[in-house]
Amino acid sequence: MANEITLTLSLKVAKSYLQQTMAPGTVTADLSGTNASGGSQNIGTSPEAIVMGDVTTAGYAFFRNLGPTNYVELGTGTGTNFAAFAKLKAGEPAVIRLGTSAPTAKANSAAIDLQYFILTD
Repeated sequence: MANEITLTLSLKVAKSYLQQTMAPGTVTADLSGTNASGGSQNIGTSPEAIVMGDVTTAGYAFFRNLGPTNYVELGTGTGTNFAAFAKLKAGEPAVIRLGTSAPTAKANSAAIDLQYFILTD
């Protein structure tokens, strides 16, 4: 099969003279495997691994910060080697294709719950 993943994307900004709409429409992608990992993980203020389960090569991923106040950073590495590649403020979602099979996360000033769903590439 092909095109098992369907994404519908749009972004609209309207503030003062800043007016922009990005709407590439529907994008499809292939899913080569059958594994996925997901759920809700409590993320503390030190970088920690996101549970990958049976996903060995990560592909598309959905993340949402379920926390009411603090932001969470998504990245790679732990301890002083943590390097963020995304930041989600309270309540914000994101869909990305991961470039790492070992994603990590770190909450800002208090733990948050991170909802996630990671597909195998």
